[in-house]
Amino acid sequence: MKINFLKWKCAAVLGMLLCVTEGAFSQTATEPYEGVPGWQESREKRMAWFKEARFGLFIHWGLYSAAGGSFEGKKYPQHYAEWIQTWGKIPSKQYAAVLKPKFTLRSFEPKAWARLAKKAGMKYMVLTSRHHEGFSLFNSQQPYALKNEVTGTANLSPAGRDLYREIMQAFRQEGLKVGAYYSLLDWQHPDSYEAFQLNPNMDNHQPDHNRYKDYLYGQIKELAQNYGTLDILWPDFSSKKYHGESWGTKRILTDLIKWQPDIIINNRFWEGLENKNGDIGTPEKYIPPTGLPGMYWEVSHTMNESYGYSAHDQNWKSFPKIMQLFVETVSKGGNFLLNVGPDGDGAIPEPAVRILERIGEWMQVNKEAIYGTSASPFQSLDWGYCTQKEDRLYLHVFNRPASGKIELPIKNKITAAYVLAQPKNKLKFTLNGGRPTLPVEAFDIEKGPQVIVVEIQGKPLVEESLTQTQADGRIIMNANNAKLQAGKGLKIIGAHTHDPNRPNAIGQWKNPDDRVYWDIKIQKPGQYRVLISYLPDTKKQGKVTLQVLGQQLPFIFATEGNGFKEVELGRVEVSQQVIGEPSTRVTLIASAIEGESLPEIATVSLVPIKD
Repeated sequence: MKINFLKWKCAAVLGMLLCVTEGAFSQTATEPYEGVPGWQESREKRMAWFKEARFGLFIHWGLYSAAGGSFEGKKYPQHYAEWIQTWGKIPSKQYAAVLKPKFTLRSFEPKAWARLAKKAGMKYMVLTSRHHEGFSLFNSQQPYALKNEVTGTANLSPAGRDLYREIMQAFRQEGLKVGAYYSLLDWQHPDSYEAFQLNPNMDNHQPDHNRYKDYLYGQIKELAQNYGTLDILWPDFSSKKYHGESWGTKRILTDLIKWQPDIIINNRFWEGLENKNGDIGTPEKYIPPTGLPGMYWEVSHTMNESYGYSAHDQNWKSFPKIMQLFVETVSKGGNFLLNVGPDGDGAIPEPAVRILERIGEWMQVNKEAIYGTSASPFQSLDWGYCTQKEDRLYLHVFNRPASGKIELPIKNKITAAYVLAQPKNKLKFTLNGGRPTLPVEAFDIEKGPQVIVVEIQGKPLVEESLTQTQADGRIIMNANNAKLQAGKGLKIIGAHTHDPNRPNAIGQWKNPDDRVYWDIKIQKPGQYRVLISYLPDTKKQGKVTLQVLGQQLPFIFATEGNGFKEVELGRVEVSQQVIGEPSTRVTLIASAIEGESLPEIATVSLVPIKD
């Protein structure tokens, strides 16, 4: 592959003179915004709309969309279809030659996309201006983007059009804020950090990373100066080796805040999805167990598995599951950025359209419980989630308790309670041991959670909550509603990007003096099986004892197995006298710890034995 760099000759010489070891960049500790003035001082003003919005649309659309998860007859099952070029180790020239004719735009209607997002109740949108493959939806005027001997051009828009501009204008016209996702990786550019990993290097070209940083700077300048107001810049992605000044971040941030004084920058110029170097943390496909206190953040999540379009990815999440992810995120103080991946024709898949329409129907009635709310005052609620605003608590009920009632663990005086869909029909509540008890009518979760508004006097005065009996009689004591006592090492370990379905679990149990307990409310007498769910690990072994209803149930963890496993600890008898008690305490203690720690524990459950 011959590359003509004559036009860059002077820049190349200068780049060689200025070049420093990139490894030095990666080892340098960084400070928020690289210490660039203007960012920290204006943060609260710039973030005002973001913390009100709570709900946005992520759009992954690019040349990978034309592949749809397959290339030249071979199907790639990986969940990130936008990575298909690297899954298949496809040279950029071949990749472009095959897919550009399939990027047809036949069904491309950006105004319809924008109307759908607005109908769903979304307040902002983030669009992939360019992804890792190096092709941009915007018409970049950088020399390499205009013309190169690798792929011809890095710009995707047909002659006379600018797809990025058309999309941004459509969303602004519907009143949504707009953001640009911008990949810091580039699999085709001969001066990127990934140069020649996929492409042949016939001339033994030595990548000049300073020239690549100039390219990044130039394209970000175009996004900031040529397309009107840019509300968010969403760079992606850094690593331990390349982050911060590896991208020329200080130069970019110094000018970006001048070009767009109200812009929000995410934290992905730097390594780690929860780092605090930018405006917002960006957990991907997982919700932090306790949120990210002390910072603004948003969860980006998918409706099926992939971000980019994949024709064979039909693992669509159910509507209740999408709503659970949405509401849980907001209840922990975050924003929810829900992804769609249009195909190469520009059509959003029908299952995604239906999900967005159903969210819109729910939001039309319940948006008050989402927009402008803050995180729940409660550690955990086993029937659902809570958001709050001023003197109101919004109870998002997903699982109606077996009793048909909710005991709310607060000491405040309640002035009114009602279902948000029926504000004129006030609920009659009672006090049970000083706790307000609210009735919950049966509802169809396929229409989304039921929202009950509780108006209170003053700020919430929270008591310890009880783990309630579920509709089928089970009592599930999970990591979310556990009380961690004694030592300082115990923590809740949650899902992560590469395993978003992983349950939250109690982990790092290294001290035998630590213990975990739950206060539960049992509704029915009789015999119960006691189950424990844990993650086997050859490096984490030991023994625990469960103290429940005066009984001691010992358990030795097995070391073999894949994934969390649930096994029986023993059985207990619940008497009628226990039912009359305000609460019952269940305690888990460490009898012996071997290896690094005890295995991670997800749940302890009491399951009624049917007569």
